[in-house]
Amino acid sequence: MVRLVGGVLILLLWLPVKREPVRTSLKELQSGKVLGIVVLSAFLSTYLGFWLQQISLKFTAAGIAKSLGATSPLFVLPLAFFMGEKISLRTILGVLVAIAGVGLLFIYR
Repeated sequence: MVRLVGGVLILLLWLPVKREPVRTSLKELQSGKVLGIVVLSAFLSTYLGFWLQQISLKFTAAGIAKSLGATSPLFVLPLAFFMGEKISLRTILGVLVAIAGVGLLFIYR
């Protein structure tokens, strides 16, 4: 909850700094389809994400659950690649190091 409130405060401070007027940004949200997508993604990413994190802590060791949770950005990389984003060699090496770390976690458990 603290992260969410912090994010909202940062966005509210950032809006006046933007070059385009705030009304233009809010106008897009008046579409029912866009608002529905925002609400659905907020539910799935926030509520469901926290709930699944708590379930993982309940059914496995806390260290393993938190280590696997910290690797969640790795799962976004294939999506970014298929959407046309450039994936650097540094990024690929970072992914390999993270996967090796998770492997070591399970080997020496």
